[in-house]
Order: sequence, then C-alpha cells, then structure tokens
Amino acid sequence: MMKRGLPVLLLFTCTLIVGTVQSAQAQQGAMLYETKCSRCHAAFAPSDYTAEEWPGIVRSMRAQSALTADEERIITDFLVSESEQMEERSGISYKPVLGGYLYTEYFETPAAKKNFDIHYLALYASGWVSEDIYYFAEFELEHGGTGGSNTFVEQAYLDYWVKPNIAIRVGAMLAPFNRFDEFHDPISNFIVTRPQVSRELGVSAWKDVGVNIHGYFNLNADASLGFDLYTINGLGAGSNLRGSRQYRDNNEDMALGARVNLMYSDILEVGASLYQGKWDDAELYDLRMLGVHSLIRTPLADLYGEYISATSENEAPLDDGEMSGYFVQGTRLFDQKYRATVRYGALDYLDPGDQFGRDPAKGDKDLTELVFGFTYYPVPRAAFKIEYNIFGEGDRATEEDNNQIGIQIAVKF
Repeated sequence: MMKRGLPVLLLFTCTLIVGTVQSAQAQQGAMLYETKCSRCHAAFAPSDYTAEEWPGIVRSMRAQSALTADEERIITDFLVSESEQMEERSGISYKPVLGGYLYTEYFETPAAKKNFDIHYLALYASGWVSEDIYYFAEFELEHGGTGGSNTFVEQAYLDYWVKPNIAIRVGAMLAPFNRFDEFHDPISNFIVTRPQVSRELGVSAWKDVGVNIHGYFNLNADASLGFDLYTINGLGAGSNLRGSRQYRDNNEDMALGARVNLMYSDILEVGASLYQGKWDDAELYDLRMLGVHSLIRTPLADLYGEYISATSENEAPLDDGEMSGYFVQGTRLFDQKYRATVRYGALDYLDPGDQFGRDPAKGDKDLTELVFGFTYYPVPRAAFKIEYNIFGEGDRATEEDNNQIGIQIAVKF
C-alpha cells in the first residue's frame, strides 16, 4: 500500500513545489513591476494590454526604467501570465499598439475669466518592426484642433537598438532636457497646470527633429546611469523661448545637448541637462541652458524638483537675456485612488532681445506660484483633478489678483 502511494505522494510534492516557485515568481514580478514602473506613472493593470502587446511595451520602456535583462524578463513574464491567466506566451509582437489621451479643462480667475477647453486629443501608434527597431508616432489636436499651430505631429521617431541598452533615435522627439516633458501627459502630471519654469524655460512640450544616442548602464544591482547625447535643429528666434519651438531650422546651425540620469534602487533619481545652439537667423548669438532635476521616493511622499537657467546672447547695447526658475513638488497616493499634491515654484525671466523679433511683453516675467491639487482615479487610466493656484508677483511686476481654479477630466486609452 505504501509503495503504491509513493508515486502519488511524489507527484503531489512536485506539484506543490512547482506551484510555490511559480507563486514566488509571480510575487517577484508584481513587486518589480510596481517599483520600476509606477515611479513615473500609475502602473497599468495587466489586462490593459494583451499578452502579445506586453513584451514590446516593456521592452520600449526598459531604458527609462533602467531594467536589467533579468528584470525585463521577470516583469514581462508576470504581465503576460496575468494578462492571459497563466497561459504561457513569448516573443515580441509586431502588431502596432494604438492609444492616446484626451482631457478637458475648466479655469476660473477673480477677473471672471471662465472657460472650458478641450486642451488635448493625442493619438499614437508604437511597436517593433524587428528585434532591434522600435517606432513611435504621436499626432495631436490641441484646443479642439482648430488648425494651424493647434494641429501637429508631436513625435515621430525610430529607435535602432544597436545594443540591448543603447539606441540611436532619429526623427521628431521631445528634447531630452530635464524630465518634466516625459511626465506631461495628464496621467503622469499630477496637477492640472504645468510648472511655470517648465513652460517658459523648459518650453514644454519641447519637440524637435534630430538624432539622439540614448541608453543606460547598470552600475551595480542598485544603481544605473542613463544618458542622452543629441543634436537637433534647436530653438529659434521666436517671441520668447516658448515661442521659439520649431521643427524646421531657422538657420544652418545644429544645437547640441546632453542629459545624464543617475537612478538608485527606485527611490532616487538625480540628473543634469545641457543645451547650446544659435537662436537667431544669422547664427551670431548663442542660447545656453542648464537644467538639474531630482525625484525622491520616501515613505511619506514622493518629491520632485527641477531647476533651469538660460542665457540668450543679444547684440550690444542690449543686455543678454538672463532667465532662471525652479519648482519643487510633493505628492502622495492614498488607496491607489486619491492623490494630494503641493507644488511651489518661481520664475525670473528677463530677455530684452525684442530687436531680434522677440516680444518684450513676453520677455519679462517675475512670479511665484503655489499650487494645491487633488486627484481622484476611478481607474488607473482616468483622472479627475482640481487645483488652486496662488500666483505672486516679483519686484518687476505689478501686483494683481490672478489666482486660479483649474479642473481637469482626463483619460488615457
């Protein structure tokens, strides 16, 4: 009787061991996915994409998340398994991933300026055409898509992965300067408005055409170093820096830039960005920019901050433009559905280069902002936000009552 029961006992024991190992792997995958992928945005449910789509999606985000080969495999296996209820599938799908986001906003100020605005409708397609070539294309309709500058290609690029951790990006891209532009979609940006320094100096969303060599190196089990080295058309001679974004260059000069990000154990990221290029039509004057950023995850709140300094050369007797600003932000998510966020920032923007076509009314800004925001997520891909923005004027500005209430309803699909 004992001999007969031995094979059954061995089979049961092996099944139990396999089940325990699989459960441990699933827990490891879930933990890695949460820590690696929710640092920058709310982690999507595994069912949000099919098992065929998840490997390509994870692979496209590996550089930004600084995944090792093992971590990429563990996270992919977890998402594929959860998506198809433990049905094993492998390989990269060449089927395009389609998606986008849209949001509608409402603003009100003491001057009784009230308005609704369908601020963005963005549609994108991404995917892999081979083991090494990835593409991303985003088309945007802004403010209802009324034509002209409100309808445009936001991004359209190819990534050729020459090594598992190094790629060459060619096409229209968000300029790799600081980090806010990578968080500007309505789910990743936890407040209705964008920081003033990111709007006016980081010129969100800063899109340009060029070539970017980017990737990362894992320094050890806890730390990794990401990098971008790029040449783009660069900012031109617009009304101000934000009005100088362009796809086609206004001169023959190519701008150069670089960014480095040091990430440690998914709780700390610090980085620095540099940019230099000729901004005027005649290629006589330089625009130089320096940026630093940091993201820190603590048990109490996630902290995020950026600083930008810029200098634009001008023809004598005009002084050079000297602009700088910063913001710091603290945010905490409760029960995966409620988020409280506070942001404080300052901007000192003074550029007298109106003789070159820059608008003097847009070249002198001296302000502070204090923003209180609250967000409700009924599901990870939808957000209902409200904020109260308290503006303060600096020494060069006239005091005014311009505090603002903002409401936003957003969805990512």
